[in-house]
Amino acid sequence: MKKKIFTAMAFCFLTLGLFTGSVLAAPPDNFTTKMVVNGMAMPMAKMGLKSRVQMAMMQDIYTITDSGTQKTIMVNPQSKTYYEQVQQKRSEAPSVHDPNVVMEKKKLGSETVDGHPCIKSEMTFYHKDTPTQKFKGTIWEAQDLGGLPIRTEIIVEAMQKAGGSGKMVSEMKEIKVGGATPSMFEVPKDYKKVNSMPELMGMGGDMQNMMKQMQKGKMPKQ
Repeated sequence: MKKKIFTAMAFCFLTLGLFTGSVLAAPPDNFTTKMVVNGMAMPMAKMGLKSRVQMAMMQDIYTITDSGTQKTIMVNPQSKTYYEQVQQKRSEAPSVHDPNVVMEKKKLGSETVDGHPCIKSEMTFYHKDTPTQKFKGTIWEAQDLGGLPIRTEIIVEAMQKAGGSGKMVSEMKEIKVGGATPSMFEVPKDYKKVNSMPELMGMGGDMQNMMKQMQKGKMPKQ
């Protein structure tokens, strides 16, 4: 059970790194969608610099990201708690929508994805601060949605090292322009702030002790 939770957390954080932040450089900047990543569906909402994603495999928890303040807030409605942290720079594939990402595209053709006419391009992209760390993939930009990338295929090294194919396929489904509301990005006033992810997930000291034992090379007794 705990192994599944760790896997879910790693997968979700990687997904957030790819699709939150400055998701759109052009309209629409307000929408809701169902983000499907390698077959896992996650409800997502976007309004201005804020985004909200329901975490895959952890249905009780959703994440609010504010690119303006560089903060990420994870919320657990079941326990009425939330955990806040400053966004960390990631060594793996940066968001293709990050304004600090340099992208080189080569048009491959035109395709229709879920009824949206798209330009399909081969892409090579990298963060301007790390120009030697390049990533490759394919992107489909919906021409009827201001060039919104509604499908991407990216090779992720971390997933290859974990024993997978390394390909992350992401698609936006059921896009509703203007569907996001301010309340989606606010933590209810009666929710309690906690100090760690284990506490947010209701694992408390048990999980923290287990992690300490693992760092010492020991496994806790069952």
